[in-house]
Order: sequence, then structure tokens, then C-alpha cells
Amino acid sequence: MKYIFFTFLTAMACSACQSSKPEPKRTLECYVRFLETDGAIHAEATLREGDTLQQPVEVPGGFSYQGKTMKLRNLPAIAYVDDHGGGFDLKHRFDWKDEKDQAHTFEMEMSPVTEFGFGVPAISRSKPQTFRWKGAPLDKGEALVFMWENSALGQTVPMNVINSTQSQVDFPAAKLAELAPGQWTLYLVRKKLTKADAGGVAASGIIEYYTRTDSIEVGE
Repeated sequence: MKYIFFTFLTAMACSACQSSKPEPKRTLECYVRFLETDGAIHAEATLREGDTLQQPVEVPGGFSYQGKTMKLRNLPAIAYVDDHGGGFDLKHRFDWKDEKDQAHTFEMEMSPVTEFGFGVPAISRSKPQTFRWKGAPLDKGEALVFMWENSALGQTVPMNVINSTQSQVDFPAAKLAELAPGQWTLYLVRKKLTKADAGGVAASGIIEYYTRTDSIEVGE
């Protein structure tokens, strides 16, 4: 990702008096990634400032994620990061204070995907199949990406699901026909976009949950 830096110039309203400077527009971008296989969590928070082209800025007191102080990273751009091991939490909270000592909080929430599968070790690409998982159905702003990989063929086939009122997906045969016969590995990526107002700061964040990998035989 490329970042554009700029200088914001201010002007005097007149030589006799100086107009009050308006509060700069600020936005917050947060990101959380969980790798189930490694039990690893990576979190990032970036505060941007400016009226048009916004640039990342430092926060005097820094950020905290889940109550833990995040580390300042200056390259490739200013951001606050945290990496640690452990399980996955339903709620993810970022806190910081501005130069006026006003507290700000931004929270995201997403259900994990634990157990999942077709219920059989082999499926047919010419018949519809039902895939189920343990966890809540997809909520507003969520998507579930099926990442199919076949090392023998050197193929990767992603399949996106954005609507699911139940914790299952009914795959038509036409969709499964995109997979060539053979041994495939499958892992899921559950994603959710959250937007909110964090004490006057427009905040948005993405959570990504990467499941373990399963092995599935695809036949005719």
C-alpha cells in the first residue's frame, strides 16, 4: 500500500487578528488477523489526519488493543501494531486519548469458525453439496471466502459467500464443477467490516479469521 504525504498550509485571515484554526478531520483504520493454525493474532491501528489527502499521525499516548499497549511502527508508514499468541476473542477493542486527553474507543465483534466441513471425506463435482460450520451465521458486513488449493495442479480457486442466514452454504453442482478432480486442501477466511463513530472520529476496521486447513477429495 502506498501512502501520500503532504504539507497542510494555513493562512492568516488578516494582519490584525488570527482566525481560530478548525479541528483537523481525523479517521481511524483498524485491522485484526487471526491464524487458527498458529494461534497468532496481529492487530494494527492507524490514525489519519487532514481534510482531503489524509496522512498517518502519531498519537501522544499511543494506542492499546484489548487493554495492552501497542508498539509504534514508523515504516512503511506510521501505525500501531501488536502481535501475540492465544485464542480468538469475540470482541476486539482499540483505545487511545487525543491531545485534549479525551478518551476514544473503537470496538469490533465477529464470531469465529471452528469446526467445519461437508461431513464426508470426498465430494462429487457433479452433485450439489452442503457445507456446515460451527459458529454464528454471517452477519451484516461479513463475507466467507473458501480457499481451495491443489498443489499437484498448481491451482488456487477462491469462492466467496456473502449471504448466509444459517451456518451453512449449499453449493450447486455448477459451482463445484470449477474444481478439477483430485485432492484439494481447503481453508476459510471469515471477514467483517465494521464502521462506527469513535468519539467524533470516523472509524472503520476489518477482522479476518483464517481457519485451519482441511483435505478433501473431489471426484467426478
